[in-house]
Amino acid sequence: MNRFEPDTWLAALLRPVAMAAPDSHVYVEIMAPDFRWVFVLLLLALPVIMRWRARGGTAGAVAAAGADAGSATVFVLVAVLAVAFVPWLMTSGNGRYFLAGLLIVGPVCVGLAWRLPATRSLRLTLAAGMVALQAFAVQQSAPWQAWGLAEWKEPPYFQVDLPPDAKTEPATYVTMSVISYSLLIPQFHPQSRWMNLANAPVPGTSTFNSERTEAFLAQAQGKLKLLVPVVPGMLTEALLPDAKVSEVIDSQLAPFGLAFAQPQACRFLHSRSLASMGLREKTDQQRAQAGFWLCDLRRVAPGAHPAAYGRRYDAVFAALEKQCPRFLPANGDGPSLALPIGEVRSYLQAEMKVYVYDSGEVYYKYYRALNPVLVGKVDDLLAGRARLDCGKIRGRSGLPWEREI
Repeated sequence: MNRFEPDTWLAALLRPVAMAAPDSHVYVEIMAPDFRWVFVLLLLALPVIMRWRARGGTAGAVAAAGADAGSATVFVLVAVLAVAFVPWLMTSGNGRYFLAGLLIVGPVCVGLAWRLPATRSLRLTLAAGMVALQAFAVQQSAPWQAWGLAEWKEPPYFQVDLPPDAKTEPATYVTMSVISYSLLIPQFHPQSRWMNLANAPVPGTSTFNSERTEAFLAQAQGKLKLLVPVVPGMLTEALLPDAKVSEVIDSQLAPFGLAFAQPQACRFLHSRSLASMGLREKTDQQRAQAGFWLCDLRRVAPGAHPAAYGRRYDAVFAALEKQCPRFLPANGDGPSLALPIGEVRSYLQAEMKVYVYDSGEVYYKYYRALNPVLVGKVDDLLAGRARLDCGKIRGRSGLPWEREI
């Protein structure tokens, strides 16, 4: 379920207009208003209006003088864009997979302007105005460095103080953070193997790619290690994981048949690059504690900590999945995760989560929404009195100017 796919026919038809909206996550993740598609629509309609208004009289002669200016090839490009737009929206609606169209539409705007039934000066002014307006929109949305969490200046690009054995001895490494920190990999032994468990399907759950996870871990030979960024405020005086965060990490490793080696063997690896990241000024202590934990792991029987996953509310999740299969596919990404006050189930492909609390409330959350949305009470949901409105997913549904986050 792609985040950029239109959910209704109206949203699909108005996508060229929606792409001009100064909102993020319309057709790319960042805010990138693109007026050129609106320009194309206006430039196709403008000659019809001008010819209709200029019928007869001197105005008609002026219009006729510019009516055949320019090559008709531009209309071939318009047809190509119109045809390509349909499969693009049907398959992803993601701008990164429509770069050819995004490159073509600019020259098409100028070509259509040049064929207007108008004077040469007016056509030049119109073309220059479109370029200036789009350039202003790009400048105002400031797309430069929108993604960068750390600056890439010189090798190794993402610095970390590695111990010598990490460079000289191969190992199998697992990570658990949503950010992969893959720039670290070239600094380790080249024969090391890597896997991120953050969104990996749990082995034995019959979910998509769960067999690949199981096969990778089964083939792990030699040293098995965990590499995770330090959790601020969860360090001992020796800068190692404290008891609470160790328990949480261990419970998250358990479904994959992994656990900390006993006795727990972790090392703190300081990272100047990680110390430089953040939205606010860090103290000297925070910068000194910025880095990664490198811990030895061992294989254990999967599910050694069955409490990490809950099964009490399977009927609730199933009821929601039946109501809204497009956004909540059956069984999600596997068993629901137990929380201290309920359970949560993830639906990664739709970027959704559902929370069921012991107090009886059921919430869903789309990843772009600021807060979870109440669906209703458990009893009402199971009895059919409460329903999830699949056409009004907060943070996703509607045109950009209609969405609530």
